[in-house]
Amino acid sequence: MSEEKRKILEMLADKKITVDDAEKLLTAVSDRAAESAGDSAGKTGPKFLRVLVEPAPNDPDSDRVNIRVPLNLVRAGLKFASFIPHQVQEKINKEMKEKGVPFDLSHFNSQDIEALLVHLNDLTVEVEGKEKVRVFCE
Repeated sequence: MSEEKRKILEMLADKKITVDDAEKLLTAVSDRAAESAGDSAGKTGPKFLRVLVEPAPNDPDSDRVNIRVPLNLVRAGLKFASFIPHQVQEKINKEMKEKGVPFDLSHFNSQDIEALLVHLNDLTVEVEGKEKVRVFCE
């Protein structure tokens, strides 16, 4: 057993954290250990989420947008979401549903984001006569 897991269990035994908090921390430690093992095994997956917006050919005044977000930041954000209290998650889910986005933070995990990244290979949206938007991983 790793030192981190032992400390988490000691905090639980000392009633410094709840069972739910301990479970979340143990999951985060396990995920991090799995990522480290994957990295050391030579895993070379996408490292960035890219969003490119190219102006329409007939609109020289439009801006070109090039956004590059490190996927580790996205992954860290998802792990952080596991620490959001249940009542707040319910409120977020309700607001998202009202906006037409069926979303449930309690069921979203690191495997989901990895599956999304695999299938996101290259998404292009073109509006005739207007800008072209590309979302992809690299």
